Amino acid sequence: MLRWTRRILLALLAIALLLALAVWLLLRGSLPRLDGGRALSGLAAPVSIQRDALGVVTIDAASEADAMRALGYVHAQERFFEMDLMRRAPAGELSELFGPAALEIDRQNRVHRLRARTRRNLALAAGDQLPVLQAYRDGVNAGLGDLRVRPWAYLLLRQPPRAWALDDSILTGLAMYADLQDARNQRELALARIREALPPALYALLRHDGS
Repeated sequence: MLRWTRRILLALLAIALLLALAVWLLLRGSLPRLDGGRALSGLAAPVSIQRDALGVVTIDAASEADAMRALGYVHAQERFFEMDLMRRAPAGELSELFGPAALEIDRQNRVHRLRARTRRNLALAAGDQLPVLQAYRDGVNAGLGDLRVRPWAYLLLRQPPRAWALDDSILTGLAMYADLQDARNQRELALARIREALPPALYALLRHDGS
C-alpha cells in the first residue's frame, strides 16, 4: 500500500512539474525580443532600438516613418494586450473579449459610434500623417506576429489577438482623452466654489486650461 501511495505521489509531482514547465514556456514565449537583430519589412534604412537599465526605449532611425514602424513593433512586443483594451473601450468592443461582464460599458460607449466615425473621417483626421500611421500599424502587426506565443492574457481568455488597424491608433487617442475627462464635472464645480477665495494667479494655475 505504501509503495502505491509513493508512486501516486511521484506521478502527481511529475504532472505538477510538467504543468509548471508548460506555463513557464508559454509565458516566456510571449515576452518581447530584447536582443539581436530582426528583418522588419518596409524599412527604408536600418533602425537601432536600445533600452537603458530601466527598459526605456531609444529608437534611432533615418526617417519618421521608419521610427514609427519600429515604435509600433516595440509597442506590440511589450504591451499589445493593453493596446487592445484601449482601442476596444471607446469603440464599445470589450465584450468581444470579456463577454457579458463588459456589456454595460460597451452600451455606454457604442452610442458615440466612434469606430464608424473614425473610419469615415480617418483621412481627414490623419492628414499628412497618414503614411506615418500606416508605418506604425505595419510595425505593430509585425511585432505581434514575431511573438513566439500570443500574449498570455489571450490564452486565459481563449481569444486570438486581432490585427491592428489604422483607425485603432485614433481610437487609443480618444480613449486617453476620455480617461482624462470628468464625466460629472466635479473639477469645474469645485473650482467655481473656491474661485472668489483664491488669488487670480493661483486660480489660473489650478485651472490650467492647456495640457
